[in-house]
Amino acid sequence: MKYFFFFLLFFSLLAGCKPKVLTGTALQDKLKETISNFLDTTLQKGIQFKVQDVTYFPDAKKGTYICQFHVYMKSRGKDTTGIVAATITNDFKDVKRSQ
Repeated sequence: MKYFFFFLLFFSLLAGCKPKVLTGTALQDKLKETISNFLDTTLQKGIQFKVQDVTYFPDAKKGTYICQFHVYMKSRGKDTTGIVAATITNDFKDVKRSQ
């Protein structure tokens, strides 16, 4: 009986520690946050930007998301909306910008 409770506790902790899989709006928000952090560190000082929306495709073979972001940018009185294409890993740690 003692072992039964131990295994029950062990498996409940194991199931509770499983990472949550993001879908829908939560995934889009996380992708926007990831590219915002990336652009914040790579763009020149003084450029303000806002990520407006994202279109993404999950690539299960490589474990990445292939994304296109519409980004509004403003610098020294000029503004534009452009597309930023990037590949983001499933753990949201690595970003490779392709456009």
